[in-house]
Amino acid sequence: MNNEKWNELCYILSENLPSNTSEQVFELKVVQAFEKLGWSEYKNEIIVRESVQVGASNRISPDLLLKSKEQGNLFIIEVKKPTVEIDNPTFKGQLSSYMGLMRVELGILIGNKIQLFLDGKFFNKSGIVLIDEIEFKRDSEKGLKFVNLFSKQQYNKENIEIHAQEKIEEFKKIEEFKKLKRLLLSENYKVKMIDALKTDLLKEYGENTIDKVFKVLELNIKDKNKIVPVESYARSRTKSISTRERVIRPNGELAIGKYVRKTFNELVRDNKIDRNEIDRLQRADYSKLTFDIQFPFLAKENSHYYERARYYTTPYEISGEYYFVCSQWYEVPANNDRPYYEEWLKKMKRL
Repeated sequence: MNNEKWNELCYILSENLPSNTSEQVFELKVVQAFEKLGWSEYKNEIIVRESVQVGASNRISPDLLLKSKEQGNLFIIEVKKPTVEIDNPTFKGQLSSYMGLMRVELGILIGNKIQLFLDGKFFNKSGIVLIDEIEFKRDSEKGLKFVNLFSKQQYNKENIEIHAQEKIEEFKKIEEFKKLKRLLLSENYKVKMIDALKTDLLKEYGENTIDKVFKVLELNIKDKNKIVPVESYARSRTKSISTRERVIRPNGELAIGKYVRKTFNELVRDNKIDRNEIDRLQRADYSKLTFDIQFPFLAKENSHYYERARYYTTPYEISGEYYFVCSQWYEVPANNDRPYYEEWLKKMKRL
């Protein structure tokens, strides 16, 4: 039943929308969607653009406020035009401000997808924290969870907090993974590892022998994230071009494909890409908008986007999961992906 409700929400909020849907019309669709979940605008459970007094002279008007007679204000919804990418710090900042001023702990951004935010106090952080992101895909497990959490009959604060706690544990595991990885790759740990091996070897070998062997050996723990070897490029039918010429441009720069793999490897190595960005890089719409490429920048092997012909062969391990990088990059006057990628790269390096 709830799965059918989620599929209906996908129809209302995505599949049946004209491409030029305005934010005002989309807001009505969001109201319709929440009424499908049991909330009622007629009963003042959904408040649309209510002007709220803040302080002596200021007023705010959140797009939607959901409330109940028993518990008062429950959560705020900010609606954005569905053709606009909602991964925008301004939108998050606006929602955070409304949540703080109205003293609600939960906020939702709805546009080309749904983002759930919780007061940062649950994470010992300031501001608000993104706890989930749900795309409008039928039969989605996350979509079903959304319906379970936000149907009026099932809604309660405890369920939201349980969901948040699950996310907190998930974030903790990711941070623990990163911390342990940094530790194992550090020079200090290398020394400890060698000392431990020497201590164990002393049970069977003399100290001088062990020292001599270690002088001719190098012991390392290496990151499995490797720069993908350059594939053999097919020769042009009309002109013979060497692999070297295709990899290095006339001005000495790496060709775009090689450049993407080299610099992305460095970002992964330096832990410059967070979990949210990894999720975004697996989306076709975000990749098109950000890089002007036709496929998601990253894909797992079991993703419906993944095709061997469109992704480099060697995967990257990120937070314990394996991802393939899109190989469909172009660098010609009519279709030049390099400026898009370089802009994103600068952004990642600043983080």
